[in-house]
Amino acid sequence: MSALLEVEDLTFTYRRATHPALRGVSLVVEPGEVLLVAGPSGCGKSTLIRSINGLIPHAYSGTLQGQVRLDGRNVAEMRLREVARYVGTVLQDPAKQIVGATVEAELAFGPENLGLPRTDIRERIGEVAERSGIRPLLGRETAQLSGGERQLVAVAGILMMRPRIFVVDEPLANLDPVTATRLLGILRALADAGEAVVIVEHRVEDVLDLRPDRVLYLDDGREVYQGAVAGFLAVADPRAVKLPFDVVLERVRQESAGGRSPGPLAMPWPVGAETPRGAPLRLEFVDVRAGFGAQEVLHGISAGLGARETVAVLGPNGSGKTTLFRTAMHLLPVTSGSILVDGASTRERSVAELAQVFGYVFQSPSQMLFARTVREELLFGPRNLGRDPETFDALIADVLRRTALDQLEGILDRPPLTLSFGQQKRLALAIALALHPVTLLLDEPNAGQDHRTATRFMAEVAAIPQLESLYFVTHDVDLALTHADRILLLRDGRVVADGPPARVIEDEDRWIGCNLRPTSLMRANARWRAGQASFLDATTLAQWVVTMERPAGARQTGRGGLGSTGR
Repeated sequence: MSALLEVEDLTFTYRRATHPALRGVSLVVEPGEVLLVAGPSGCGKSTLIRSINGLIPHAYSGTLQGQVRLDGRNVAEMRLREVARYVGTVLQDPAKQIVGATVEAELAFGPENLGLPRTDIRERIGEVAERSGIRPLLGRETAQLSGGERQLVAVAGILMMRPRIFVVDEPLANLDPVTATRLLGILRALADAGEAVVIVEHRVEDVLDLRPDRVLYLDDGREVYQGAVAGFLAVADPRAVKLPFDVVLERVRQESAGGRSPGPLAMPWPVGAETPRGAPLRLEFVDVRAGFGAQEVLHGISAGLGARETVAVLGPNGSGKTTLFRTAMHLLPVTSGSILVDGASTRERSVAELAQVFGYVFQSPSQMLFARTVREELLFGPRNLGRDPETFDALIADVLRRTALDQLEGILDRPPLTLSFGQQKRLALAIALALHPVTLLLDEPNAGQDHRTATRFMAEVAAIPQLESLYFVTHDVDLALTHADRILLLRDGRVVADGPPARVIEDEDRWIGCNLRPTSLMRANARWRAGQASFLDATTLAQWVVTMERPAGARQTGRGGLGSTGR
């Protein structure tokens, strides 16, 4: 069989860019193959996807060298309609992909545009809904779905098209671990049936369940490695890519044996202690019920979040995590119950007033972006609040540095929607920080971020002087355990657990019942640090293990890293 996909010496420079986004990349994907594309944020992964699905050169202007061929045909010479028969793309941000008002309308959209008979479309909807596990979502409006549910619908919409190549861009960020495993199973089955899968993902440990045939590792638009998974694990930087703990530990052991010290221990910022009784609460939910029309999502939730706490909210897709934050910001009305901020009801407070207390970063950053340039986005809030214009330059410099956007050339004059998903996510945080809130509400803060950027992101958040508390929704179990001193566990719109991470994960049946899986880092912390209240991230834990393995007189200990900025 001929190759389904051939990329030959591909170089592309966007119209206004000064450097190529891709530099001489070549690859071949055969029927039945799974290719994992990994690398740090901004390394060219999204540009590669746009080249495969025809958006480059048909929708993005720039200088293109080399070729992309689908089943032997040059993409540059094909119409996008033709490319769509070969390539199905699932975007990072499902909000940009879904166009149908209902789930059924979304599933039917692609086949209708291909002119399929209505009876065939109905049959496909039933088949795909069963295959993708979204049958319970049929009949729902897409605007009322959670981010994870939208991601599943986006995947189902591509399955409806029956392409030969499935290109999936960071599909796991919006999915709980069990649902993510189901999606990976679907992709594996497609490959086993002879289709090709190209998957871009930062969470390498999780995507290894897909059993990729090869890995393409990019950095600065160039190929760093292309080959088998074992070779990739041997060369990938565990500080930049999230790898299984045993791989990280072996790497640190090799560094130590080679004479390179693992360095001082960087102890974690959470202490795992409960908020003392009588301590002030920043945000309190009292028997709150809320939802969309007749669809109730929160069923009488009561919870108090401390004024000086880091709280992670976990739970299955559709359990009400995002809805909880949206009600706090008056972006969704409550049907009963009350919400208190610093002890006072929010009933008479406007969204603008709440935004000065809470810096809220949406799950989909594009929902926050509307101005012509990044500079205008950052200054919109301060200007409307009457802040001193003399402080604006210093304000912009500070928020760009904290979100690592200062490294992007000409960032202030760029239109926000031309940024990558990960860059938009960081811009959304910068917008929130520009209002100097005392608490941050972050929805999936590490979505679109490579491991190094996410780690720096959380460290910079912890170091913000005026920030008193942080509440975040995540499906990344390790992020929650290593950065939160308290976990709020939701299921079916109700709180099923609330307490320090070490205590919440004691009930493994409940943990698994909330679509969460024990990770290699969880197991390693339990093995090496049994009885400790706090969790260490993979690199720090590996350093700790290697240090403990050395003779007592040779050990070097200390405190640093995130520990120096903990609350």
